[in-house]
Amino acid sequence: MENHGSSILPLHYGHPPEYLYKRMVKLGGIVSDIIIQNYGDDFYLNRLADPFWFHSLSLAIGFDWNSSGTTTATLGALKEYINRGDSIKILGGKGRHMGTLKQEFDALEKDGNIASGKIERIRKDAKVIGEVDEKLLQDGFNLYMQFIIMDYHGNYTIINQGMNSESRLARRYHWKNSNRELYNDARNGISGFENTINLDLSTRKSEKNRAGIIDIIKDNPLKYSRQRSLDNFMESAPVLDLNYKIDWNRMRDLYEYNPGTFEELINIPGITKSTIRTLSYLSEIIYGGAPSFSDPVKYSFCLGGKDGVPKPVNVHDYDKAIDFYREILHGNQYYGEISRRLARMSHKKSL
Repeated sequence: MENHGSSILPLHYGHPPEYLYKRMVKLGGIVSDIIIQNYGDDFYLNRLADPFWFHSLSLAIGFDWNSSGTTTATLGALKEYINRGDSIKILGGKGRHMGTLKQEFDALEKDGNIASGKIERIRKDAKVIGEVDEKLLQDGFNLYMQFIIMDYHGNYTIINQGMNSESRLARRYHWKNSNRELYNDARNGISGFENTINLDLSTRKSEKNRAGIIDIIKDNPLKYSRQRSLDNFMESAPVLDLNYKIDWNRMRDLYEYNPGTFEELINIPGITKSTIRTLSYLSEIIYGGAPSFSDPVKYSFCLGGKDGVPKPVNVHDYDKAIDFYREILHGNQYYGEISRRLARMSHKKSL
């Protein structure tokens, strides 16, 4: 088991407007289909397990740059689109939808497209991972959301989210399956907040502490040594902390680069300069390298944000982007080559 890091977000309430959510379903789904078509199911699951890439996708399809709702809206939109297909399934959700996981697993097993043994393993792992994030990691965040994204080969990514009502922050945890133990350093990186008492029993460093807990149940309370701090061992899985103010003027300067000219784009109806930038950012998410996503906030300039930050959602570019990438999904090699060139260009600008 791997933990690909976590992400910290201000706690926001509300829902995306219907006009935006419908487009999030289409564009998020088409981008996902193209990635799966080019790189395979497990590659896509690895992408979702990366909090930076996930947030980049969320911003690119129009959600607020620093909202806790990015998790619900993005995964909800992906679930609505992807579950229509026969390659990957998304289970779970927020609040009451966490309680329907058993029924969703049962329905998946009834379909017969994935072996019962694999379903049972994922079901058990998801429950344990939820317990790890809720109980073994006592960082002040209470779990209220769990999504399970799985393929028919038994590979999966699990995304949990917890909230801290006092600090008004949400924290998202990304997991990807492997052969590692869930209780011993499955989580590669955890960071606690200042002035809080944190307890992490999911690391090998707490092995003696866990043994002591068993001892105290059986025998002498003096054997139990309380752990009061949560070590910061962030080298392999950084935390994405979006609880800060953005210098939007600087971000706008970075955004307003010249994307170059492509003669082949001229003949595509409705393609404007801003549409080219939109296609470039989306191409980077599909084809770009990992370093490009170290600053995911820039993707909020792709189509705009739900609340108009840094700009209102550009519906014209949104619909053109859906049409453009639908062409790629349907096998248009001409559009596909344009998209790859845009991704390479955008990636170079990011480095």
